[in-house]
Amino acid sequence: MLCISKTLQKLLSLEKEIKIIVFTEPSICEATGLRNLLSSNGYTVCEYNDVESFRVTFEERIKPNIEKTTVIVSTEIYVPYDIRRVFHEVYLSARTLFPNLNADTVMSHVNDWDIISFALAQSYSDFTQAKETERFIQDIVFSIGVIEQYCRSSTDKLLSACDEAINYQDWINIANRKASVEYYAAMKNVNVDLSFADEAFQRFISDGYARLSSEVNSHSPPIVTKVLSVILADKNEKSALIVMDGMSLFDFKAISRHFRGIQYEHGCSYALIPTTTPISRQSLLSCKYPRELSKPFSLADEEKEFRATVVSFGFSPTQVDFLRGYDNEISPLSKLIAIVINDVDGIVHGQRQGRAGMFNDMDLLGRSGKLQSLIKRLAALGFAVYITADHGNTLCTGVGGFRSGVEVESRSMRMAILKDFAEANTLLAENATEYQGFYLDKEYRYYICKNGVSFDNKGEVVMTHGGMSIDEVVIPFIRIKSVEENG
Repeated sequence: MLCISKTLQKLLSLEKEIKIIVFTEPSICEATGLRNLLSSNGYTVCEYNDVESFRVTFEERIKPNIEKTTVIVSTEIYVPYDIRRVFHEVYLSARTLFPNLNADTVMSHVNDWDIISFALAQSYSDFTQAKETERFIQDIVFSIGVIEQYCRSSTDKLLSACDEAINYQDWINIANRKASVEYYAAMKNVNVDLSFADEAFQRFISDGYARLSSEVNSHSPPIVTKVLSVILADKNEKSALIVMDGMSLFDFKAISRHFRGIQYEHGCSYALIPTTTPISRQSLLSCKYPRELSKPFSLADEEKEFRATVVSFGFSPTQVDFLRGYDNEISPLSKLIAIVINDVDGIVHGQRQGRAGMFNDMDLLGRSGKLQSLIKRLAALGFAVYITADHGNTLCTGVGGFRSGVEVESRSMRMAILKDFAEANTLLAENATEYQGFYLDKEYRYYICKNGVSFDNKGEVVMTHGGMSIDEVVIPFIRIKSVEENG
């Protein structure tokens, strides 16, 4: 969101204002990365939901202090004058962000606002008519020339961000920005090399990954073992978690372009390493780390582990369900549902056209409307809906097959597990590194393929998972905020 952030900084007057009140819509907060921008500039961000609950916070914490504070308000909610007069007021809308474009048209491209801002910085024309705005976006913003420039500029900024990254949230921001660059590059089959991000990410894995278990974040679970805890902390009467097996941030960007009438809040979590389904998805659904699972390398007890965990949270067995696929009968007694969708993982393992192929296939999945229909059906039944993944995926070239000493129920070819005194052969030693085994059973030795390679057929270009690249490890965590039935 580096391009749109420049416009935001001017509108918000961040260089001189201490207390800011922003009137806007949730979708605009999400599209602009407003909260991240404010936090990175030292502002405490508060949500305004109603005057009664906010009044105490205002009188006790905001009014007497000189700390940087921003209050975000839906444009539909009334705010008394005595509160408003303390703040610098900003009305954030498509019209104020893009005065040279048609507001309604640009709202239909809300996920592309950063690259639209980039293209507008090079144009001084007026495109305020709806057809002119659409033509500008399709013919100029999405042209190969602008996308190449955007990717080059973003790559330079990503390189700097990797050098400056300190904590797990910094790497989430990098992962999101990297996914955006690769999304646009795949759209026009533009070559980009962001391998430096994966190389830098390995330093975080060595130094910071083990600390994720102690991180606390009510907005997004720092690691997948905390997903259910974050969902239950929202205190919804009924909750449904959709787990898209193998879905990366890149994949979600393509699918979510087709979320008409669905407003969501985008967060991220970290998968378990090795990023295989038995290890990471079981940890997600059981709230257990792999070393605590009875069968960490098999999915045989996945449903059993999930049900036992949520019953221990206080649900009765009849209030819990574990489902697969889009079309299931949902019990009226259900209070917590986990739904596993395998489409993305199936596409990943059948993919032979790299990122461009994933872009096209994820776009088709988004256009199919299957996920959107499930979201809307669950929302209509009164469920708070969440979407996440067990792991992502990455582009690799095969170096030849290696038979792992311990069988893992997975199509992943990016890792190997050895037991006892089994020796690593030359192929393993040259193409993989021994992993410290954070959260894993120390009885085994774990080897993870180096970036960009897998134990697939030699020379074969594949999409796969099982390693510890940023695309495999940092995954979406999505809260559905509202659904329009006719959207």
